[in-house]
Amino acid sequence: MSSDISAKQTLRKAVSAVAAIAAIAAIALSIALGAWNGSIALAQSDGAASDTPAAPAQAAQPDQNGAADEAAKQQNEAIQQAHDAADAAEQELDSATEARDQLESDGASQDQIDAANEAIAQARAAKQAADEAAQAADDAAGQ
Repeated sequence: MSSDISAKQTLRKAVSAVAAIAAIAAIALSIALGAWNGSIALAQSDGAASDTPAAPAQAAQPDQNGAADEAAKQQNEAIQQAHDAADAAEQELDSATEARDQLESDGASQDQIDAANEAIAQARAAKQAADEAAQAADDAAGQ
């Protein structure tokens, strides 16, 4: 009976972790895309500033450089978070697979094994989403 409870708790934790990883990946992707869009807007405003007299544009330059540096920093952080989420999703997939393998070796019921297989499927989906978010963040940074 305690192995049933332990297996269920492990599966619940795995499913919760997978959902959290997917949410982190989505947030990291939105931050990366937002930073990228902000840097585009900043670059466009730099072009518009060239239409104004030279002295005011030069006076505004330090603020624009600071904003561009901050946007680049945020983008790099978002990319790193996306990759960290992808790594964590891979670890969760490995953990869910190990839990299922342990259930099988312990002779657990088919219902427990089926639940573990469902957790693995969810972990795979979260890993794929996290990998895609990391790739999208990389692609956005490359443009």
